[in-house]
Amino acid sequence: MSHSPSISLEGLNPEKFTLGARAGSLVGRFLVVGIVGLAVAAALGLTGDQGDLSRFLHAYTTVYVYFTSIALGALFFVLINHVTSAGWSVTTRRIAELVTGAFPLLALLSLPLIIAALMGTAEIYPWANPDGGLVPEGVAHLVHKKAGFLNAKFFAARMVLYFVIWIAMAAWFKSRSLAQDLSGDPAITNLFKKRSAPMIPVFALTLTFFALDLLMSLDPVWYSTIFGVYYFAGGFLCFMALLGILAKKFGAEDGILSGFIRDEHYHDIGKLTFAFVMFWGYIAFSQYILIWYANIPEETAWYHEREGLFWGHVGVLFLLKFLVPFVGLISRHMKRHPQRLVIFGGWVMVMHFYDMFFLGMPSHLNTLHYLEAQAGPATEAGKAWHHAAESFASMPFGIMELACLIGIGGLFVAAVAKSFASHSILAVRDPRLPESMTFHNP
Repeated sequence: MSHSPSISLEGLNPEKFTLGARAGSLVGRFLVVGIVGLAVAAALGLTGDQGDLSRFLHAYTTVYVYFTSIALGALFFVLINHVTSAGWSVTTRRIAELVTGAFPLLALLSLPLIIAALMGTAEIYPWANPDGGLVPEGVAHLVHKKAGFLNAKFFAARMVLYFVIWIAMAAWFKSRSLAQDLSGDPAITNLFKKRSAPMIPVFALTLTFFALDLLMSLDPVWYSTIFGVYYFAGGFLCFMALLGILAKKFGAEDGILSGFIRDEHYHDIGKLTFAFVMFWGYIAFSQYILIWYANIPEETAWYHEREGLFWGHVGVLFLLKFLVPFVGLISRHMKRHPQRLVIFGGWVMVMHFYDMFFLGMPSHLNTLHYLEAQAGPATEAGKAWHHAAESFASMPFGIMELACLIGIGGLFVAAVAKSFASHSILAVRDPRLPESMTFHNP
């Protein structure tokens, strides 16, 4: 357990809280790991047949939206703490600001998906080439009716818009927060509160449409009005889990924030993690029960296509993403124990990836079935795709998916480490820092 020593808050030097070479050494290593991982995944996907290309693009999308959700969770943490004038989070808020430094990298990593759409690669987004044979004839008219929104050029424009907005938001908050480290100007804090309020609805809209574009449109017929909230809830939950892990790392006795991150901070991080375990569970249940009750074909098709996978998936998520952290974090003692917070944080991050994996990868199974129908089951290609489609449920994760995870994950860690190496991870002259160092949970 951490204990706060007597620390003077006068004359704190930002350079003292910059990781420098300690984080800088990770940048090159993870950059190499990321490039190699993506190269292996791309080689496996691009040198094979249509089934391999589909698998690569779906695996890439799944991993990509997972890491993007973490950065979006970090940005929301910054926004919500400013709009509520939260004092407790001052010693951990800079961590979130630096995690948002991954947005330029994530913008770059969106290019393969944008290019695939512009090239009409129906193996990932059937609407990109609705006449390419990967849209069932019975619902092709529904896809054509959505062409005003689901078309490659508009998709590319929206992706550019999302990242322009997110990068601008993240850079604005981070740059002025770093400037406050030098000036100590309290007016900057007031400006944060004023500007963050109108940014929240912009954030909500862009996140929602991002989730619709990259995940929901994998099946262009299906829709859910609550899907964007589902993606947001999981992403913010995953970031809070990561924040607990990083707080334990930096707040340990030999950590750079030793004495600045106290049991009270772990407690509040634990409370927010627990709250979003509950919120995510509520949204997940609400999405299913409303679709089940309405029983509209365009909505239920997504669940029917996952028949055989769905109930096992629901059982895994209910037990492992909801029930385990719910029971584990319900106690005040568990929230204030940093080591246990790390354990449950790591657990939540793994289960969030599993959730994103199930949202994205079963669409690859549908693609294999359509390819089988085109090739004919009597052909060698048809037999191979039929076997892959039937065995996907029992072998959902392989070398290609692992390579994508290592590749994008490595680059993401390198981008975040670069931010940590270059900037102070403590807002040393935020006027609410004394409050953060002295507050107590009831």
